[in-house]
Amino acid sequence: MQAPTASRRSLDSLRTLNRRAREQAFDLEDLDWSHAVDRGKPWEPEGLGALWFLPSFASLSPAERLRCNQLHALGVCEQFIWFERQLIRAIGNLLRAGGLPGPLAEALGHFAAEERKHIAMFWRLLERSEPAWYGTRAPRLFQAGAAQQFAMDRVTASPRTLLAWVWLAILVEERTLFFSREHLRAARTAPASIDALHAQVHEFHLRDEARHYHLDQHLLTWLYDPQPRWKKALAAAMFRRMMRAYVAASRTATRILAQLAREFPGMHGTRLGRLRDELSGVARDESYHRRLFSRAALPHTFSLLAEYREHERLWELFPIARRELT
Repeated sequence: MQAPTASRRSLDSLRTLNRRAREQAFDLEDLDWSHAVDRGKPWEPEGLGALWFLPSFASLSPAERLRCNQLHALGVCEQFIWFERQLIRAIGNLLRAGGLPGPLAEALGHFAAEERKHIAMFWRLLERSEPAWYGTRAPRLFQAGAAQQFAMDRVTASPRTLLAWVWLAILVEERTLFFSREHLRAARTAPASIDALHAQVHEFHLRDEARHYHLDQHLLTWLYDPQPRWKKALAAAMFRRMMRAYVAASRTATRILAQLAREFPGMHGTRLGRLRDELSGVARDESYHRRLFSRAALPHTFSLLAEYREHERLWELFPIARRELT
């Protein structure tokens, strides 16, 4: 398979990415796990989840808001674990099928090994945060729906035909960069405002994800770009369905609200019902999109998507990003 001769993307070469993977490698024990998770502090910067943008969120007490922050931080870790597992499956099947250029195959091997390390790193953080919850390493706040998991099983089993996973990888890697940089900014500008262990884990995650984002775009060049129109149209349709659920963010948010209600019985009744009702409208909230789905949050992903006509209908889900691109 030949790479396009005139790439639109300015990327580090695969040779450079492989060299950096070897030079920048770290082990789990390189993190300082002596930090105890501070239950009196936020575990992530404010405003990184859908619940912050509900009109009734302001009615929560300081203790409820703090716990909401902590629960969302756990949900993000669980979500990263799920996404990275899906990418490992797709890449494993792609490598087993063979036929990739040697440098790309090597880079994907580094990628899979690093994602397995990230999964172990996030599980350890979850265990330190809530030991009673994660002893069996089972998710508590994020779980893909049955239809979503069925679709991902089909995609990862046929990574050369069902190409939506390439776009999912691009979005998730840049979302990771966004979350990690937000953690680092909070840790540097106001160390007392965020738990040190959570910030450290996201800092180490950033070390690999910056390279992964370049690798995802090499996958566009080598795997996606040469494909026929029907495969690209199918990938766009599948990716749009994935993104509709991702933007709505209702599954994890609903579980967080349920856990809050268990821990704060006073939330039962009118307040809890109002928050749940408001959640259905968050996908249309401009402030939510400006914070989490704008060019400021995902500049490279939206620029790439804009290059491909098969994604024209996707912009219905991202009104702020669409406005910024025109």
